Amino acid sequence: MKNFLFLIFTLVNLSYADYFEHPESQEIINELVEIHGFDKKYVETVLKDAKKQQKIIDSISKPAEFTWTWERYKKLFIEEKRIRNGKKFIKNNLVTLERAEKEFGVPKEIITSILGIETRYGKILGNYRVIDSLTTLGFDYPRRSAFFKDELTKFFLLTRENNLDIYSVKGSYAGAMGYGQFISSSYRAYAIDFDGDNSVDLFNSVDDAIGSIANYLKVHGWKRNGKIVTGSSLNNVREIYKPHDSLSKFIPLSFNEDGKDNYFIGDDNFVAITKYNRSHFYAMAVYYLAEEFKK
Repeated sequence: MKNFLFLIFTLVNLSYADYFEHPESQEIINELVEIHGFDKKYVETVLKDAKKQQKIIDSISKPAEFTWTWERYKKLFIEEKRIRNGKKFIKNNLVTLERAEKEFGVPKEIITSILGIETRYGKILGNYRVIDSLTTLGFDYPRRSAFFKDELTKFFLLTRENNLDIYSVKGSYAGAMGYGQFISSSYRAYAIDFDGDNSVDLFNSVDDAIGSIANYLKVHGWKRNGKIVTGSSLNNVREIYKPHDSLSKFIPLSFNEDGKDNYFIGDDNFVAITKYNRSHFYAMAVYYLAEEFKK
């Protein structure tokens, strides 16, 4: 009986040896061909080449932002080397950063902090083929399959629009790409040509990456000269927002550092950062790292 079940299990796995043969792939193929005008054989060939990566599913199931303590998370991102290299990045790209700050209202320190946390200023862009990430998560991660199937479709569009080799583009386990780790939908919607070469290139153009991050934050509610966080104690937080009937506009935060609870209110610009990554740990790390650059 065990041998019989093993045979059945093996046959099932073999029948879905590539994502072209997956029972849910036809919907994607039809959309790309009938709605977006892709060649059917091209789409099928790409899906046949895509490979399931169990490590991708394992990674997205236990993201650091939601499984680590704040102390551990902070120690990873607010460390001397990242601070030092961030200051160098600001010095080397000051003209572009100041232009972005003037145009979008996002401080150069915040833009640099996001680049530092996402990819160490472009040094670590991700080792997973994006086509593998998006097919794996779209077809074999039920919890968010609809989202990643949509990203898969947009990835096909993105590579066609930007003349990218769909087989070789690499990124994070979640399919995020380039200096600022934009997913396909964000790349298409918010990435901009900031170096004036008539191309939007988040893989090779530092200027485009800087402008695109600033544009993303502005579109998602960043306020020029606005606050990120306020308060450092529970009583202080209550006093600051005492006139308000509700704190629904703001995000109440509590971070334990050195055995002590610190209380903050996440203001408008904190909320904008959470549109980039919804983790409160992430947004606070961006804020802390940016503050280090000012010292």
